Amino acid sequence: MPVFTAIAVFIVETAIIYSGAIVAAGTIAFATSVIAAGLAIVTARLIMGSQNQGGGVEGATQSQGTRVQLPPASENKIPVIYGRAFQQGIITDAHISNENKTMTYVMVLSEKCPTASYTINNIFWNDQTLNFGADGYTVESSTQADGSNNSNYNGLIRMWAWAGGQASGFQIFGPSPTVDAQDIIPEVGAGYFMSGLVFAVVQIDYNSEKGVTNLQNVTFDITSSLSSPGDVWYDYMTNDIYGAGIPGADIDTASVAAINATSSEIPPNQFQTDGTTPSTQPRYVINGVLNTVDTIKANLDRINVASATWTTYDHKLGKWRLIANRELTGGELSATRLYDDDTITGEISITSTNLEDMYNHLEVAYANRGLRDQTDYYKADIAAEFLNDLEPYNLLRMNTVFCNNAIHAARVGLIELKQSRSDLVITFQTDYSGLQTEAGDVIKVTNTIYGFDEKLFRVTRVRETEGVDGGLTAEITGIQYNAEVYTDETLTDGQNKPLSDIPAIGTTTLLSPSIPSVVAITTGTSASFTLRTTINGDSGPVDNVQFWYSNTSTGGFVNLITVYGMDGSNFNANENVQGRITTLPAATYYFQARVGLAGLFSPLSSTSSVFVWNPAFDYGPIVP
Repeated sequence: MPVFTAIAVFIVETAIIYSGAIVAAGTIAFATSVIAAGLAIVTARLIMGSQNQGGGVEGATQSQGTRVQLPPASENKIPVIYGRAFQQGIITDAHISNENKTMTYVMVLSEKCPTASYTINNIFWNDQTLNFGADGYTVESSTQADGSNNSNYNGLIRMWAWAGGQASGFQIFGPSPTVDAQDIIPEVGAGYFMSGLVFAVVQIDYNSEKGVTNLQNVTFDITSSLSSPGDVWYDYMTNDIYGAGIPGADIDTASVAAINATSSEIPPNQFQTDGTTPSTQPRYVINGVLNTVDTIKANLDRINVASATWTTYDHKLGKWRLIANRELTGGELSATRLYDDDTITGEISITSTNLEDMYNHLEVAYANRGLRDQTDYYKADIAAEFLNDLEPYNLLRMNTVFCNNAIHAARVGLIELKQSRSDLVITFQTDYSGLQTEAGDVIKVTNTIYGFDEKLFRVTRVRETEGVDGGLTAEITGIQYNAEVYTDETLTDGQNKPLSDIPAIGTTTLLSPSIPSVVAITTGTSASFTLRTTINGDSGPVDNVQFWYSNTSTGGFVNLITVYGMDGSNFNANENVQGRITTLPAATYYFQARVGLAGLFSPLSSTSSVFVWNPAFDYGPIVP
C-alpha cells in the first residue's frame, strides 16, 4: 500500500518539525505569575476545560494528548509520554503481504525523550490482555476482563516495539536477539529510520473463523523512566523538538533538584483500598501523555499542577526556575523578608473573596491507572464546621492529566481547595529593594493599622513601577500564607472498577453444541435427511450453526450447511437447531457441529456415530 508509506514519510518528517516546537524559543511570552484577585492563584488556571482547547493548531479536529488510536492523517502530532501511561498510537504506515492474508501496521506512540528509557508492561487488544509466547512477540492467548483465557488469537497476532529508531539496539519489546524494524515491515528499505520515536509494529494474519479480520484498538501500557517533576519540567523546557527550546544554561538547575527532592518524599497516611496497607508512592510523580498540539504555556501549567509548583523567570539570576508550593520550614520562615511601615511606601490594599465565590466542594478528574487511564474522579468537601454562615454550594472542578491515581489527585486537589479559602490578598508598594522578592516567595508584613504582626503572605506578583517622585519602586501582591493548607490528609486509593462487563464482538469464547444426530429421513425422488444439534446450556445466544461432515471418523471434515435463525433472530441456550441435507450422495458419513456469533466460532463438537446414507433404502421411522 504505497499510500500508507507516503503518509508515514510525511508524518514522520513534518511531525518532528511541528510537534510542540511550533513556537520558537525566543518568542515564548507568558506571565511569571498570576494575580490572585480574591482567589488562590493556582485555582484560576485549574478550572475544568481551561486547558483542553487544543490550542496552537487551527483546524485540528482530534487531540493528540488523548489516548485514542488515530488513523493516518497529515495533521497528526506526536505526543510525549512521561512516567507510566496507557497509550494508543498513531497509525503511520501499513502494508499487506502473504498473498493478501497478512497486514502489518506501524504505530507511533511517543516522541523519544533524550534521557529516558522505556518499558512495555502489557499490551491490550480491545479489553483483552495479550499473552505472548516464548518467542517474545507472537500472541499465544489473551485474558478477558472476567479473567478467562481466549486462545482464538494464538499465532495470528505478532508485535514488536522500539524507542529511538528502527535499529535492533532500540528494541524494547520483541524477540531475543533483537531485530531491526525494517526487517519486519514489508517493502521498506534502509532509509526507514524512525529516529527519535517510540513506535510499535503490529502484524495480523486474517482469520474470520477466529475473529481476526482487522486491527482493533491496541493499547500499550508503557513506562518512561522520566517521571520526576523537576526532570520532566527541565526536559520540556529545553527540548527543541516538542518543548520550549530554552538553552540549559538559562535554567536554574538547583531549583530542579530541589523540586525532585520534595517530590520524592513519602507522605504519611496513605492507604490502598483496604485502608490498612500503606502506599509508599512519592509525593508527586508525572504520569501521563503530553499533548504537543497545545501551547507550551498550557503544558507547563499541567506539569506545575501535578507537582504543586510554579514556573517563573528569576530576573536576578537571569534564569527560568521552579518554585514549590509547599509548607516552609521553621528556618525558611525566620529568614523571610519583612515589610513594615519603614519599607512600605503608600497605602496598603486589602481584598478578600466574596462569600458566593468561595469554593467548598472539590472534584478532581484524573487518569486512573486501574482503569487503563480512563477518567475517574476524586471528590471531597469542606467540613461543615469550617463553612461560613449562609455560604452557598460552590464546586471547584480540576483536571489533572498527569495524575494517575486517587491519592495523587487528592493531594493536588486538596491543596487548591484549602488554599482557595485563604482569601486575604494584599497589595502594596515598596522601594526598589522589593524587586529582590520573587513570585512564590513568602514574606512577612507588619502594619499597625491592620494589626499585622509579621503576618505571612505568599507573593503572587512583583511589578516594577515608578514612584510619585520618579524613583523606581516595586508593587507586591500576595495571598495569605496558611501552613494548614499543606497538611497531609489521610488518603485512600480508590477501588478499581472493571472496564466493562460486556464482552466485545469477536472476544467471547463460544462453547461447542451437542453431537449431531439424524432425526428425519426422506427417500425417493426428493431424498434428504435432517441433522439436529443442541446449543450448549452455558452458551447463547448465537447467530448461526454449522454442520460439518467427513467420510471417516478421523478427520477431513468439510462444512456442509450453515443454519441461520429466521428473520435474523438468534439461537438461545439449550435450543435445538436442525438442518435439512439434500446434497450428499450415497456414502458413509460422520458429522460434527459448531456455533458462530459475529464472525467468531466455537470449536467443533465431538464426532457423531457412523451414518450410512442410501437414498434408495427405506429406513423406516426415525425416532429423534
